[in-house]
Amino acid sequence: MSGGSKKSSGRRLVAPAGAGPGAPSSTAGSEGGNAPTGSPCDLSYDVELTGVRADVVAVVRIGDVLDVALHRAGAFETAVCRTRPAGQVVGTLANVEGLDELLGCLRTHHRYAATVTQVGRLLCRVAIAPVLG
Repeated sequence: MSGGSKKSSGRRLVAPAGAGPGAPSSTAGSEGGNAPTGSPCDLSYDVELTGVRADVVAVVRIGDVLDVALHRAGAFETAVCRTRPAGQVVGTLANVEGLDELLGCLRTHHRYAATVTQVGRLLCRVAIAPVLG
């Protein structure tokens, strides 16, 4: 069996520049994206959020920009997308290739924005990219 058998709800669009051995592979070539250079935290994703909150997603529209933030619940840590400026959790990032790298970057105060590309009653798909500047 080849390496593509692991199901993922999200695709990593850009591998970090200068990533060493064992780093997740990039799918940027097949997506036609431009790879940012410089930092191992130059990460971009196209992902469908899990655990979408119906009451919050009801006010989210295509094109809205959400904040990507670390969320801790007891001993567990994950990344969530929050509305601006209210900070309500829309949903969680899960089953995403390179999620551990993203969490590490969030822990070191790198910022990411998620632009809503698809939205429904219990659906929210976002394009995540670093916040520059």
